[in-house]
Amino acid sequence: MKRAIWQKQNPEFVGSERFAWQGRRVSQGAGQVLFGKGGLGYIARRGVDFGTSMALQSLEGVARLAAQQPLELLSLLPDLVPEVGLALWNGVHLGCNAETVRLKALKRTASGSVEESAEGTALLEALWRDNNPEVGGFEDALAQNFQMLMFAGMCAVEAVPASRGQGITAVYPVNTLTLRFRRDDDGVLRLYQQQIANPNGMGLYSAGFGGLFVPMPMNRFFYSRVAGLPDEPYGRAPFGAALTVVLECLAFWRDVMLAFHRIGTPKWDVGFDFEMWANLAREVVGLTDPLEINEYVQARFQEAVRFWNDLKADDAFFHDKNTVVNVAGSREAWPDVEGLWQMLRLRLVQALKQLPTLMGIVEGSTETWSRVEWDIYTAALRTLARKAAAPLQQAGALHLRLLGLPYWVEVEVGELKSVTRLIDAQAEAVEIANEARKRDEGWQTNETAAVRVTGSGPVVPRT
Repeated sequence: MKRAIWQKQNPEFVGSERFAWQGRRVSQGAGQVLFGKGGLGYIARRGVDFGTSMALQSLEGVARLAAQQPLELLSLLPDLVPEVGLALWNGVHLGCNAETVRLKALKRTASGSVEESAEGTALLEALWRDNNPEVGGFEDALAQNFQMLMFAGMCAVEAVPASRGQGITAVYPVNTLTLRFRRDDDGVLRLYQQQIANPNGMGLYSAGFGGLFVPMPMNRFFYSRVAGLPDEPYGRAPFGAALTVVLECLAFWRDVMLAFHRIGTPKWDVGFDFEMWANLAREVVGLTDPLEINEYVQARFQEAVRFWNDLKADDAFFHDKNTVVNVAGSREAWPDVEGLWQMLRLRLVQALKQLPTLMGIVEGSTETWSRVEWDIYTAALRTLARKAAAPLQQAGALHLRLLGLPYWVEVEVGELKSVTRLIDAQAEAVEIANEARKRDEGWQTNETAAVRVTGSGPVVPRT
């Protein structure tokens, strides 16, 4: 009964009963409007349109965005702060590629065991190969979801069904900053998207001050999030802590560059002998009026100033023997700028949850500690990659289900590439030899040895 009521209240329901929304996308992408009334024109380029480029050219502009739109600013930081861009680059290219993450279809055999279905996996690959070019293939969608996770703590996709029996026609990642959760009257938590309406085609309109919120079709709208606090369904952005540190770093470098411009850059310190020129005015030129003598000296002084200001890089200095020319600057009087920057940079690396080595900071460390750090980092990266792939996994499962196939989908996340592969292989060889020795000595069965080494029993019984 509840299922029938839910279907009646949700015309976007997609199942074996009907396809009211086949081939149509409910979530709104860039440049779209509601009700299929056309587009908004050209899609804005980040950093070019809407003044974001100007806003990011000053510390004040960045601070203003941080106060008004912190998560939007966070998504702009890779193009503003090299460390944030490198951290995102590391995550995308280490954890979001076909060698690391893939979707596979599974089936249950007649004997009750589980194995991969070649047919189902091929259908998943075809789904992503033929996906809408606006999104791209599996790696593209995975990378988009990964970036949304890092900047917003949550990623989501909408699967758009094809005609009956044809599965899914397209999968669209959604900007989760446009999504809002709402607990409906039946107590179920559902997602709504803030969308822009232009129903008359005469201009840009918004329904109310907060915009128009459209319910998402939850039976084909899938999301995943980084764990947050209870009653915090939007998740926690892993890069969120970097926002405060970025403002500190930008303020630090603005102060350093200003100080360097004022006192750090060497300048000429030129002495002018006013007494000598006054004597020349009286004894050589023959001036007696104090005002005339002062005007004469000031004229010579201005000539000297123009002379020094007009010097070329390779000009020689010619002056009287009493004029003294020195170089003025802070020299060794600077504070420990390097130490302060290293402290701030380390805070930024920690806020981005990166290894210092991956950020170009090479410090002394033992091989053991380096391996421990790498294992911790890759374990977290694999977890995030799995979360980014979870909505794609659910979309793939819906695709196979709508095709009428008895398969389910699993995310396979492999080990990340490491420079310690030889060490790993040697350790595995020793472990295998130990288990085989225990078996040969009669201390354990071959099946026990196989389970300890591979996690499953032997494929072929030992004779």
